[in-house]
Formats: sequence, C-alpha cells, structure tokens
Amino acid sequence: MRKVLYLAWIGFNNLGDEWMWEMFKAMADAHLSEDEYVVIPSLPKEEWKKVSQYDTIVLGGGSLIVPGYVDLVHDALELGKTIVIWGSGHDRLHQWAPSQDGQLKPEKAVESPAYRQKLKAIMEQSAYCAVRGPWTLDYLASLDALPKHIAMSGDPAMLMNAPMPASALQPASPASQPEAASQAESASQPASPLQPADNVQGQVRTIGINWGTTYNRLYGGSEERVEDQLADTCRSLLRLGYRLHLYSVWGPDQEALARLYRKLGQDERITFDPKVHAAAEYVRLMSGFEATINFKLHANLLSAAANVPFVCIGYRFKGFDLMHGLDLADWIVPADDPRLAEKLTEKVQAAAAWRDGYIGKLEAGREAAYQALVTPFRKRLF
Repeated sequence: MRKVLYLAWIGFNNLGDEWMWEMFKAMADAHLSEDEYVVIPSLPKEEWKKVSQYDTIVLGGGSLIVPGYVDLVHDALELGKTIVIWGSGHDRLHQWAPSQDGQLKPEKAVESPAYRQKLKAIMEQSAYCAVRGPWTLDYLASLDALPKHIAMSGDPAMLMNAPMPASALQPASPASQPEAASQAESASQPASPLQPADNVQGQVRTIGINWGTTYNRLYGGSEERVEDQLADTCRSLLRLGYRLHLYSVWGPDQEALARLYRKLGQDERITFDPKVHAAAEYVRLMSGFEATINFKLHANLLSAAANVPFVCIGYRFKGFDLMHGLDLADWIVPADDPRLAEKLTEKVQAAAAWRDGYIGKLEAGREAAYQALVTPFRKRLF
C-alpha cells in the first residue's frame, strides 16, 4: 500500500484550495486502486510535515512553488520519495518590468542560491511536472529550473466540467468534506435556492461581482483604492441597466464585501451574498449571469466552470499566470491600473458580447487541463 500525500493549503475554508483537492481526489478515486494506494490530504490534523511517512508527495493545486513548500518537497526528495507536481504555480508581488511591446511583464525574481538549487532539483527529478501557466514557466526558466519534461496544465479547478469520464467527476466521499463541491450533480435536481427566480438568461442582465481581501498584499498596496474603483464600476453598470450579484469565496472576504455593498447604497437591483458556498452552488448561480468581475483567482474559475465570461482583477502574479495560460490575457486588468474602473466597465460588457468566443477558449483550457493532469494517473507515476 503506497501512501500518497496531497500537499496544498487546505483545511482553511478557502474555496479554491478545497476545490482543487476535490478534483485530485475525484481523479484518484477514478484511477488509483484502493488496494494499492491511500491518498492523504495535508489537512491541519495530519502529520503532513513528516514526509518520511509517505511514499509519494504531490505538490498540488495552488501557488505552492514558493519557499516553504519547495523546502518540504526537497526534504522528501532527499529521502528518496516520489515527487509529482500537479498543477502548481508561482505567486509573488513584484514591480513591473519595462517592456518594448507594451505588455505587462514582472521584474525578474530574486531568490537565494539555496532555494534555486532546491527548486531545480525537485523540478528536474520529479516523476511528473505540470504547472499552472506561462508566467510560472518563465519564473522557472529565469532560475535555471525548467525541466525538459515539464507540461503546462492550467489550474486544476479547470477540471470541473472537463471532458472526463463520469466516475472521475464525482468525489467519492462528499461527507468527509462538507464544504466541498459535489462535482457530478444530476441534471434533474431542483434549481439551487441561490438562483434568483427571475434570473433567466435573456430576461434579466446580471453581472456577478466578486470582492474580498488580501490584507493589502496586492499591486499598488491599497485595497481601499481598488474597492473604490470597483464601486465606481458597479455604479456604471447599474446605470446601464444591469443587476449586480455581490459574492465572496473565503470567510475573511465577507467584511470587505459588506463594505463594498454599503458604498453602493440601498438598491433592490443588488444582491448581497457573503456566504461561502460549495463550488457546484456557485456554478448553478452563475449560469444565469451575463458575465462576472472577479478579485479572487478561483472566483474566475467558478465563472469558467459555469461557461460565463469574466474579467479578472489582476492583483498579484498568479492572476496573470492563469489568464495568459487560458489565452485570455485581454480580459485581465492590473489592480494598480489608473483607469481600473473604466476598463472593468468596458471589458465586462465586451466579454459578455464575445460569449461564444470566450467559451471556446474555456473549452480548450478544460481539455488541456484534463490531458495534462490525468497523465500521471494513466502512467501510474504515484
């Protein structure tokens, strides 16, 4: 019996991280025999830092190609453990580098020699290596840590509604993760109670607005400024006749979302939805929206799962990694853009108008994610 540790930032009621774990678990249940493998998530109750107890370490979904996680995986590598990189990405705050073509590019990362050596070792000696996006690839290349066998998978959350067997869509033990999504819901189920009764596509135009907090760890260093700009965008959309649905995806986001709601005043066209729901609930809700504007990374991916066009507020490196990987770089606006409100208003309408083209990009992203992330299972690399 091989013990497989799924290493990620899970157990903290952050929808995105829990969702990616559920995607891995669903795929493991579909492809790994219970008689041969046991998969253990790095929940707080587990002794996940004692890597000697496991046979395989999976560096899972999330921005985990950073010090700390890399150090732990390198410890496992030195103990002879099998290493699998499964959709991980890099994230950091940085300054923008000058660019002759006008494209936004991050300044070169500065890392310690010890970290660079460890990163290079785990990448080159991994049994399988798939990372989130092209900005992560560039980061690895800049540190001479880009292995020949690397793949670009996109974010593991793109597996939701991806073209995979039905058995790989359904988590085996939903009861063990009450906050996580059930990924294969019956089409005959009644509509979610979250879904507004009149929010039928073509009758009511609703834009989803995601807001939250990153404790000012974002481009420009001021959430207050971004929040004020987003409020201006919301007012513009209301004037254009849209309804708004405000939502969060992490418990600590609720205070920021409530503050944004108060700035917009009492308006019956605005729905305030601060509760963190399961992913499938969000997807059912968003399926009636024309488009969404999202602050948190996985709020964008919820919109993707619902096949609803979205505009990403790029507040850190990871947002650009995601959007460039999906070939949707035109639909991200950096949080420190001086014309943030104006650009969000323009782009969300343009994204809604380009719905078929946008969905085509998402379908291609889902197919690529599935092919890259199923490979270590098919090849029995765990």
